[in-house]
Amino acid sequence: CFIKQIGKFVNRKFNVGLAEELGLSSGTQRIFTLFKIDKKGNIVDIQARAPHKKLQQEAIRVINLLPKMEPGKQQGNPVVVKYALPIAFKIQ
Repeated sequence: CFIKQIGKFVNRKFNVGLAEELGLSSGTQRIFTLFKIDKKGNIVDIQARAPHKKLQQEAIRVINLLPKMEPGKQQGNPVVVKYALPIAFKIQ
């Protein structure tokens, strides 16, 4: 459920038209993002790897828009959770 909700959010907010404007080749493009959900539920330490710097910046922008989360818990105590989110889209 969590993965689906984040996927829907990213699909709504991500500017796919940017990739077409940059003149990237047609086909599937992938952006790899990493971030952490800290003990208070905030999104921190966002990293992205993309075929173009502007796509990387767009991915970071969208991840920054994620709402505050419920922190992960281990034995009842809040803990930092690392999360990897691949973003894939097709250019035609």
